[in-house]
Amino acid sequence: MKNESLKKGFITALILAVIGYAGHALAHTAAATLDPGGNNPNATDLVQVTCYDDGDGPTDHLYVQIQDNSPPVPGLFVSAQIFKDGQMANTTDASPGDASASNPIMVGTGNGLYWLSVTKTNVAGPRNFTVTYHCQTSSDVHTGTCGPGDGCGILQVQ
Repeated sequence: MKNESLKKGFITALILAVIGYAGHALAHTAAATLDPGGNNPNATDLVQVTCYDDGDGPTDHLYVQIQDNSPPVPGLFVSAQIFKDGQMANTTDASPGDASASNPIMVGTGNGLYWLSVTKTNVAGPRNFTVTYHCQTSSDVHTGTCGPGDGCGILQVQ
């Protein structure tokens, strides 16, 4: 009976450790409010994301999605852009306030510093958003990622 209880406790602890590690290793999100005062129609946020080989292989690309969590306002949308080494991609959440994020975008220029910006259409008003980002290998294996949701790479421009 005592061995059975120890076995169950060990398995439970192991499962919780794996879940905790997976959440830490794979969940890279950052949330913010663009134009919190609601009076800057040209508000932009800019952050750095560093991709590196953490033992899972060298980075091939940065993957990004954006979700606009604010209620819909006619003509007001948020977009995310990735830029590195002369390559750029853009995505827009065309359905603000729902539970869906934008289509994903990727820029593939290897390890190093990527610029990630969030912009909105030229309309005043605050927009609460969440950006999901992952550095990945060429076979989409998650690799070293250091960005604003990880406590590094924060630079905001309003």
